[in-house]
Amino acid sequence: MRRVLLMMPVLVAAWVSVPAPRSFAEGGCAAGGTPPPADAAQRQVSDLDWDGRPDTLWVGQFRDGNGRTDRVVGVTTASGDNSQVQVTSASPIPLSALAIDAQQDGQHQIIVSDGRSAHLYVFANCRLQTVADNQGAPFLFDLQNLRDHGTGIGCSDLGPPSAGRHLVGLQALNDGQWTVRRTEIDLNGTLATIGQSDTVAAASAQDPAVTSAQTISCGDLTIAKDGVQQP
Repeated sequence: MRRVLLMMPVLVAAWVSVPAPRSFAEGGCAAGGTPPPADAAQRQVSDLDWDGRPDTLWVGQFRDGNGRTDRVVGVTTASGDNSQVQVTSASPIPLSALAIDAQQDGQHQIIVSDGRSAHLYVFANCRLQTVADNQGAPFLFDLQNLRDHGTGIGCSDLGPPSAGRHLVGLQALNDGQWTVRRTEIDLNGTLATIGQSDTVAAASAQDPAVTSAQTISCGDLTIAKDGVQQP
């Protein structure tokens, strides 16, 4: 993962209460787009488009004109809007996806795992969009320490200077003593920036810090319990 410094000036009048930014009107998204395939796995998730109704996250596959199968992840809102992204992966492991609000600020992210790595998307302006790093490349999480970057994903508050809950990349290691390295991921729309890191010690392989660093979760949500799995 690349390290960059993201600087954004923020002007807030002391007497004004500023609400969390919203990506589109509260009336929801207009109906349209390609609906999910009939055999797609679907799960109802929280309200992603601010119309007060739960939406649907799904994982499926389409066959193109050449007989190739494309794996896709999509969102269907309660208003009937459909948006999807093709997930390119050489992993034979079925896809799984989890919808979260990592920073509890109204931005909605979709984490898509292929078992080896995890892709990151955001649902904004009524469509799924790829989250990129500061170089413009799709942001990927390592899930099997294949690039010595990580073993899982979570949401934690690492404290100042960027207090508040953030998405974090997790790396559980055993070098005679179990430790978990947590690396903050700062999200601003479709941009993900590497933030501060810390390391916590763990008592054993069964320590909750270690087991949670070997899966994908955010708050009370886990990809195994609250996600959707490719059929």
